[in-house]
Amino acid sequence: MVIEAASKYYNQLNNDLKAVKKYIHNNFGVFLTILYLLGSLSGVVYLYVLINNFSVDVFNFIEISDFLLALISSPLLITIYTAIIVLTAIYLNWRSGHMPDPSKTTVLKRLYYGFCYPYYLLKPSYTAVLFLALIIPTYPTILAHFHSKDIVNEKTMSYHLSLNYPIAQSKVTQLQNVQIVASTIGNLFVYDNKQNKLLIISQENISALIPNENKGKTVSSESKE
Repeated sequence: MVIEAASKYYNQLNNDLKAVKKYIHNNFGVFLTILYLLGSLSGVVYLYVLINNFSVDVFNFIEISDFLLALISSPLLITIYTAIIVLTAIYLNWRSGHMPDPSKTTVLKRLYYGFCYPYYLLKPSYTAVLFLALIIPTYPTILAHFHSKDIVNEKTMSYHLSLNYPIAQSKVTQLQNVQIVASTIGNLFVYDNKQNKLLIISQENISALIPNENKGKTVSSESKE
């Protein structure tokens, strides 16, 4: 039973990989669009978790175009997503040419097939969907939590922010020590180190954003230690 399930699974996987390769070859532009939309979805998750860590719902401050640009909200987010795509492509390309033959088994392989038996009961297409459902929200969530902690601990670059007009009822137009949390088309999310809270500044209200050189040196020296 286990060997039959494994044989059926790998035969179906081989057929699915051939079908996917053929589809990509005939619809490469559509395939790239799908990859970008999946990346944008992970970017939206990243923005939501990051801003939500400061008790703000980002969906109240973003537009439709921000969803399409969410992937580029963090260079590390792009790097990890690209690495996942490349590694997955390399593995699937290798797997398509190295399908195991469950009929030729050893004791260890029989134990392995027995352990993976519940997995073999699923269709390969279902496992791909499960993989996407797990990886797309997981890595941006972890990345966002680490980023928010770095911001609260003042480990990212600080800036001097000049405003065209005061925000809310404040008369302040100069914020001397802020860290950039995220940026969208309409707003800039910054963390004010003096007030220890998140500020949402309209992009139209920003006059100048200047890095604090001394603060940057402090962050660099702390990271070396």
